[in-house]
Amino acid sequence: MKRTVLVLMLCISLLFTSCGKTAKNDIVEIPKPEEDKIFAVWISCYELQPLFSQGDEQKFKVKVDEIFEKCLSNGINTVFLQVRPFCDALYPSGNFPWSQYALDKKGKPPEYDPLEIFVNSAHENNIALHAWINPYRISYKPEFTPDDRFSDTAVSCDEGVYLQPANIESQKIVLDGVREILENYNVDGIHIDDYFYPVKYKGFDSAEYKAYRNNGGKMSLSDWRISNVNSLVSAMYTLVHSFGEDKIFSISPAADITKNKFSYYADIALWCERGGYADWIIPQIYFGFEHEKKPFEKVKKEWEKLAEGSHIRLICGLAAYKISQPDSAAGSGKNEWIDNPDVIKRQIECVSADSVWSGYSLFSYSYLT
Repeated sequence: MKRTVLVLMLCISLLFTSCGKTAKNDIVEIPKPEEDKIFAVWISCYELQPLFSQGDEQKFKVKVDEIFEKCLSNGINTVFLQVRPFCDALYPSGNFPWSQYALDKKGKPPEYDPLEIFVNSAHENNIALHAWINPYRISYKPEFTPDDRFSDTAVSCDEGVYLQPANIESQKIVLDGVREILENYNVDGIHIDDYFYPVKYKGFDSAEYKAYRNNGGKMSLSDWRISNVNSLVSAMYTLVHSFGEDKIFSISPAADITKNKFSYYADIALWCERGGYADWIIPQIYFGFEHEKKPFEKVKKEWEKLAEGSHIRLICGLAAYKISQPDSAAGSGKNEWIDNPDVIKRQIECVSADSVWSGYSLFSYSYLT
């Protein structure tokens, strides 16, 4: 682990101009963020869970302040904070039940407002905070019984329980949740990741598609599913910007552009080509340079071609969690991250060398020093 965090500090700090300060251990200089560049990190619900264990507001505030101090020491100026992982909430909500990740050791939710504390601490440290939500996902477990508020539109499949993307009530649930966050918190944006349609087989939404066709619909199943996702994404973008043009709606899709469209039904090309869908696109290019099927530079160029000349700000998602770890999916390159401790450093250099990119985001917070 020490090797991991040291490498990450070095790769970030060596790349960008320093501001004349040093990290707490005086080993490397703190990078000075370039104007208008995004240096971000994701903080997941799993990383947040330990903060709630004591059930004490003051201890929670201390831990949150420590999080942003660590972000600053790593040159981070933007945080994507996971606040709704499973149609639940890590803040007091009138639309969603408390998340299991926000409960203390006795199973009780906090009596304070965690998200308000996070927003205040972020802004005190001049760090932008974006609320990260998962729109459709309710549970990874197919046998899970959803909250009564979602039972009419919830569908179970092999991958878990999801809101039915074709159901207008599902869109209302998601949009009402986004509105609640924007009304109650001064977040800098709303962020979603790559959980769109969970499955490819027809049975997942066969009744809804049949009703669509019976009512005169002409689209293929694939095009219809894409249309459903486009409808929600467009509505989310419009809603976010109704709270101010400075608010950001960002999306972090999987790295495979084709799979996004024909497996998850997320038409990233359309979102880049036309306005009204997203402000930032953050592809999860979680591959090394030696990955057999998806080498980093090849995938990076695919995204550059897709976004070049568009209104979209393109930010590169990088896999800090892979430093010093084997990558079993990389084929002959499975040991690259073990043999080469500078993979992330070189990836940041590649991203920074092309003006198409507006910065990078690291997954995830636990891998900062």
